[in-house]
Amino acid sequence: MNTILFDGTSMQSEKHVKFHGGGEYAKFILKAALDAGYTFDVALNPDMFLDDTTLNIIRKHKLNTMYVHSKEELYGVIDAGGYRVFYSALPYNYFDYSAHADFIGVLHGLRPLEIVWDRYRHKYSSNRLKALVIWLISHSGWIKGRFKLQKMQEFSKLLGIPRSTFITVSNHTKYALLNFFSAINTERIKVFYSPFETLSCTPHCGKEADKYFLLVSGNRFEKNTYRAMKAFDKLFSDGRLAGFEVVVTGAENLPFRGEIKNKHRFRMLPYVDTERLARLYAGAFCFFYPSLNEGFGYPPLLAMSADTPVIASSATSIPEVCGNAAMYFSPENIDDMRNRILQISADVEKREELIKAGRERVAFLQQKQQRELSEYLALVFGQLGC
Repeated sequence: MNTILFDGTSMQSEKHVKFHGGGEYAKFILKAALDAGYTFDVALNPDMFLDDTTLNIIRKHKLNTMYVHSKEELYGVIDAGGYRVFYSALPYNYFDYSAHADFIGVLHGLRPLEIVWDRYRHKYSSNRLKALVIWLISHSGWIKGRFKLQKMQEFSKLLGIPRSTFITVSNHTKYALLNFFSAINTERIKVFYSPFETLSCTPHCGKEADKYFLLVSGNRFEKNTYRAMKAFDKLFSDGRLAGFEVVVTGAENLPFRGEIKNKHRFRMLPYVDTERLARLYAGAFCFFYPSLNEGFGYPPLLAMSADTPVIASSATSIPEVCGNAAMYFSPENIDDMRNRILQISADVEKREELIKAGRERVAFLQQKQQRELSEYLALVFGQLGC
């Protein structure tokens, strides 16, 4: 009998999203553990979507699958099955965990505590009433304090689970935990950088425009696209960046598009498939990453792997991940953004320096990942002789 239960629900659809970062992380760990020869059971929710590729992997390895419809049912399965370890790559909803098995969870970041409510969040809502409510919340210290307190209580319960260990995907997240929750024992936190795979570009990869800056996930407020687009728009209005345009993915029908004066210089795309995303990264003059908060942050590394220079936010884990392979700016300072944009557009030597440093940074992190993966798998799947 297997003694470890893998939380397969973390690989499944989340709200209205079929694919998400935490799910892709969980799939990577699932495949790596199976390739390493570990055996375990997996829990799935039959009412939630799971892609065929992952389903086929589960079937190929003949994993014993436990079907659950709720957390309460999951906890019952853990105890009834006599499991000694429950592992979840997306554990945030398990703050009420009541099963007796040891708990191992992966914390990808503490965004609800680090950015409670950005002052421009209302710009991303097309519903006027909803936008008004969001604006009121963002301008009320008391309401934001209540939201933060609620999340603090949930995290506190999660961290208080008996016999629990937490993996963080960056040192930033580890020390954010220690900052917000001073009572937690440092020994219960293990840091393993988030695994990532570089984009492979086909031989037909090429630029989709003459010169363009690339932004991704434009409809998510935490990605800070509003400030970035305002920065570029001002430069265009000032007669700067001749011959350049800006390509933004995940940005169909952005509510704040009407505020942009030079709309013809922006190409707003929906979320695109992996092949086109690879072309966009490879063809970009520069990748611009203004994110307000990241627990790790994959996109800059994808750009670096495509030999595209990166200008990035200096917030949270991003400098830790990108090292000296990016130029940084304050994500809330539009003037600082414009400064870096102008520099990368004019300084050929700096651009080549960043491309070379990016290539080296990706290689370094891949080697680090390879060295630490066996240690990670042993921590989760090997400690009880599964």
